[in-house]
Amino acid sequence: MHKKSNYMEITGIFFTAAGCIFMRNLYALSNYGLSGVLFGSVNSSVWEYAKTLFLPYLVWSAVELLCLGKKLRRFTVIKTSALCLILAVYLPLSYLFTKSNPNGVAEMIISLLTVTAAQIFSVILFKSRLKPERYFSVALCTLFLLLAFYFSFTPFPPGSPLFADRISGQYGIPPLGYDFGADVLVSK
Repeated sequence: MHKKSNYMEITGIFFTAAGCIFMRNLYALSNYGLSGVLFGSVNSSVWEYAKTLFLPYLVWSAVELLCLGKKLRRFTVIKTSALCLILAVYLPLSYLFTKSNPNGVAEMIISLLTVTAAQIFSVILFKSRLKPERYFSVALCTLFLLLAFYFSFTPFPPGSPLFADRISGQYGIPPLGYDFGADVLVSK
């Protein structure tokens, strides 16, 4: 059981990384449609890039739960804690170290390190003798709160630098007819 669990955690790193790359391009691939707004990254803000880690990690956690058949309450608390760890580590690191080049190698390294740390954190909690299932209701509320943030901060972003596009300085969904090519030319 432990070998299969460790294999699933390692595979989760690669699944999340692949999902992250796909979701960063989903807005353009969907022809700037609703599916791209809901599930992709609409700009290069730190929050929009964090969304591209959030959803693949959550989807892989559901796959892992179905494949391994772990205890639901314990699993939910541990994976929600790991998801919070992803956001708590990724948001400040990405904001501090990728201001000048949001689509560079440093961004991908930070993403991979963050997801790897979350998977290691999950493994450590699963192997520990702690009883996290006591916090199931808190974890479930936290998960629903994070999902509310996920879906509401793209169309209605707060006025924080975490939500500003690092290339154009705009917040949220770019207006119709926005010239993405001009941003590319100006940023070079």
